[in-house]
Amino acid sequence: MTIYAIEVQAHTGAGGVQTFYAADARLNTGPGDTPANQHFHPSLKTPANFERHLFSEGTTSGASSVASGEVVLANAHGRYDAWADYAFDGRPIIIRAVPQDHQNEPIGLYKDAPIMIRGTIESLDITDAFRTVRLRIHDRLADLDAKPLLTTRYLGTTTSAGATAEGPATLKDTIKPRAYGKIPNVTPIDVNPFNLIRQVSDRACTSIVVYDGGQPLSLQGDYPTIAAIATATLTAGQYATSLALGLIRLGGTPAFIVTADVVAAGPRDAASFVKQILTDFGITSADIDTASIAALTALNGASCGLWVNDERTALNAISAILMSVGGWIVSNSQGVFTVGRLDLPAGTPAAAFTEWQERGDVNRIAPGDANGSIPAYRVTVRYGQLATVFSEDQIAGAVSASTSPAMGARRAALQQEWQEAKAEDMSVQAVHLLAPELTFDTCLTEATDAAAEAARLLAIYKVRRDIWNFRVSVTGPSYRTLQGSADVFAPTLRMGSVISLQMGRFLTTPKLLTIIGRVDDAVADAIEFSAWG
Repeated sequence: MTIYAIEVQAHTGAGGVQTFYAADARLNTGPGDTPANQHFHPSLKTPANFERHLFSEGTTSGASSVASGEVVLANAHGRYDAWADYAFDGRPIIIRAVPQDHQNEPIGLYKDAPIMIRGTIESLDITDAFRTVRLRIHDRLADLDAKPLLTTRYLGTTTSAGATAEGPATLKDTIKPRAYGKIPNVTPIDVNPFNLIRQVSDRACTSIVVYDGGQPLSLQGDYPTIAAIATATLTAGQYATSLALGLIRLGGTPAFIVTADVVAAGPRDAASFVKQILTDFGITSADIDTASIAALTALNGASCGLWVNDERTALNAISAILMSVGGWIVSNSQGVFTVGRLDLPAGTPAAAFTEWQERGDVNRIAPGDANGSIPAYRVTVRYGQLATVFSEDQIAGAVSASTSPAMGARRAALQQEWQEAKAEDMSVQAVHLLAPELTFDTCLTEATDAAAEAARLLAIYKVRRDIWNFRVSVTGPSYRTLQGSADVFAPTLRMGSVISLQMGRFLTTPKLLTIIGRVDDAVADAIEFSAWG
C-alpha cells in the first residue's frame, strides 16, 4: 500500500504565505528529513484524482491538454474552517506517494518519496465545508493558458513626426506584434504615420522584404535606431529597415496594402520555438526539459513560422507550433515542461503489462480523431500560410503574367492562404471503401518539410490503430521489462512512454503501445492508462 501526502500553500492574509500538510494515514517526518519533524494531519480523504492527456481525451493530434483533478480533505472536525478566507488560487501543491512496508510503516525518507503531481491550485470549494473542503487543481499547462503570451502594448503617444514608434492614439493599449521564424506577407503595424514607419515585430529580425500590393520595393539600407531610420533619405519605391527593432520605413505613400516577408532572429524549428515562448512567458530554464527540446529538434528541425499580433495565450501559441510536427507538451510530475512527438511505438518498452496485473475491464476503443478507426488513404499537410491574403483588386497591376511568368505565379499565390503537400496510398481505398483524407494545418514554411511530414503522418493513419484503456495498481509487482522487487509505480511511467500489453484475447503476443493518457486514482490506489498503437 501507499501513503499519500500533500503540501499545500495559501496566503492567509496577515500571516502571509503558509504551507499546510496532510496525509491519508499516520505520517510524521524525522529530524533528518525535509521538512524536518513535520506532522501530516491524517485528514486527506481523496488524495488525488488527476487526469491528464497528451491531446484531447482519446485523440492522437491537436492542441495539448491541461490536466486537472481535485483533492478532498475531511473537515467534520472544523480543522480547515479558516481556509474559507485564505487565497489558494495560483498556489503550488505537491502530492507524494510514500511506500509502506508490510506493517504499514513508511519506507525511507519523505523527501525521497516519488512526486505524483506537482501542480497549481485553481480554487477552493467549500460547498460542503461542514464535512469536506475540496481543492481544484491542474498541472502547469494551465499557467500557460491563464494569460496572454504578449504583454507589451503600444503607448499611443506618437502624435507627430520624429524618433518615435509607439503608435497614434488609436493604437493605445494594443499588443505589439512578435515574429517567430519565417512568416510570409505580414501586414506591418503603422506605428508612425508621419514618418511612414511600421513594425513587424517587437523583437529583432534577420530579414524584412517589403511589398506594395505584392510588388517588391527596393531596400535602401538598415539602421540601428528609430532616430536613424526616421531621418534616412528615401525616395518613392524604396524602404529602409531597422532589423534590430523590427521596423520598416517607406520612401513614399503606398498605392496598395503594404506587406512584408519576415524572418525573425534565432532558430526556426518547432522545439526551439517552444523553448523561446516558455522563456518569453517567464518560465525559468530549471523548469524546461532542455533534453526533450533537443530530442524533438533532432526528430524534426524543419523551418516554422508564427506571427503573434493578438492576445492568444502561451499554450495556444505553443500548441500551434507543436501541431506542425505532431508534437505535444506536458508538465511532468516534477512540474517541468517536457515536449515530445507522437510516433509509432518502437524500441524497448519502459514497462510490460500482462493480463494478471490488470484491475477490472480492459477497453479497446477507436481514437476520437477525424478518421476514427478507419484508415486514411491520403494525408494533406497545409503549410506556408500567408499572414495576409489578397483579393484580386488589392494586387498591383505589375504583378501579373504580362510582366513575367514569375509575377503571374506570385499574383495567384497572394490570393491563396495555404500551400499543400500530399501523401497517399490508393491501395488503402481498395480495402477500406470509406477511407478518408486527413488534413493538418501547420506552421511549416518549406515544401520539402511539409511533404516529409505528410509521409510520416500517412504511415501512422493508413493503418487501423486503437486505444487500450486498462487499470493497474500503484504499488505492486514491478511492471518493468526486467522483473524486480515491488516499487512505487505512479511516477515511473511518463506521458509518451512506450509500454507493451499482452492478453489472452486480441493481444496474444506483446503489443507496443504509447501512453497518451492516464488517470491517477489514489483512492483506489490505481492508475488507468490510455495507450495507443
